[in-house]
Amino acid sequence: MTADEIMKTIEEMDNGERIKLLNMLFDCYFDSRPSKELIQKEKTELFWGNDEI
Repeated sequence: MTADEIMKTIEEMDNGERIKLLNMLFDCYFDSRPSKELIQKEKTELFWGNDEI
């Protein structure tokens, strides 16, 4: 599928489908934030220390 074909398909979607697609693309390819689990682990280690040592 070419980029032009993808754009044509996106333009033919209703607004709800387009928003869902854009959210999925962001989550899969553009979101570089760490996961919630990693953030919680780092905060726990910062507060309580690292038990692995």
